[in-house]
Amino acid sequence: MKKILFVSHSAELNGAELWLLETLKRLDRRSYGPSLIVPRPGPLLNAAADLGLETHVVPMKWWITERSRIWRQPFGWIWNLKSVKRIASIIHDRSIDLVFTNSAAMNTGAKAARRTRIPHVWAIHEVLRGPSPFLYYMFGDRALTRYIVKSSARVIVNSEITRAAFPGAANVILIHNGVDIQAGDEGRQNSIRRELGIAAGDLVAGIVGKIYEGKGQREAIRAVAALSRKYPNLKLLVVGEVRNDAYYEGLREIVRENGLDGRVLFVGYHPDLVNVLRVMRVLIVASVVESFGRAALDGMSAGVPVLAVRAGGLPEIIQHGRNGFLIDSREPKEIALALDHLFQNPDEARRAVEGGWTTVREKFSIARQIEGIERVLGETLK
Repeated sequence: MKKILFVSHSAELNGAELWLLETLKRLDRRSYGPSLIVPRPGPLLNAAADLGLETHVVPMKWWITERSRIWRQPFGWIWNLKSVKRIASIIHDRSIDLVFTNSAAMNTGAKAARRTRIPHVWAIHEVLRGPSPFLYYMFGDRALTRYIVKSSARVIVNSEITRAAFPGAANVILIHNGVDIQAGDEGRQNSIRRELGIAAGDLVAGIVGKIYEGKGQREAIRAVAALSRKYPNLKLLVVGEVRNDAYYEGLREIVRENGLDGRVLFVGYHPDLVNVLRVMRVLIVASVVESFGRAALDGMSAGVPVLAVRAGGLPEIIQHGRNGFLIDSREPKEIALALDHLFQNPDEARRAVEGGWTTVREKFSIARQIEGIERVLGETLK
């Protein structure tokens, strides 16, 4: 059995971390013995411990950042010197065979693998090149992607838009994210409706993701405001933890200004996402920073029509009118027009739900994801 040390950039349970958690759950334990490093305690650490995995907390800072925080990067690199030493010690003490880093945001795993001369695999979940990359490197995107390629035996990307940052790199492999089609629980859904104050006749739209500007909650709220007179029973569930406090306060102000108190409901992080999704009539994906679009797949697998902006990796998942709906921008007016059309044409929405289930089963199953990852691990360890 080969020992794999996974290094996560976060201890939360957002898209990249859920991808990692599903991988940890389903790896063939006869062939691989996984363990996990996280930078701080959190839900991912707890979930991994519940799986019976060996876990370690090693404080680390992101080595690349959002554009506004580029000036902090050298301080993070210095801070991480101790982290690299600590990870190298774990590699040595546990006789680790391979290090697997999840997300471009952390490079301590790559450095520790090089220091101990064992293979390194890097899974990239971010758009790193183009007009709106998610993360920036102070020496430029070409230097960033060149470093990732050279410091890894294999680089896993989750979409074509992510792979575009690595032109010509032979060791970059596309493995799409996968999800399970999970059965809903009508009793849980009724409990969630009561908890949130949703009546039987309410039209419920929703948006899922960390609350910050890139995810588009502001535009979704303004779209609901534009439809509020035509649909007095329309409500919006905003699901996700707050990442940007100032942005969140701005959202609350928009709600107050438009008289939407009680109609825009901030749910926060919810552990039972499947049943929260199944309360919705439509899921809005208004993000412009998605390298793939995990929320869209979650909506499809839960049987919810997905309305998404044509951005990032979302057009690789959604075929307009067949398994979901695409709009060209996240302007509130365009979102409102699309929502109105779906509410007026429920048969189109039902057909998209059937197409969504088929898409998940045939192209984006969790089994395909794990098969791809195990193939990469096997090839690398050879």
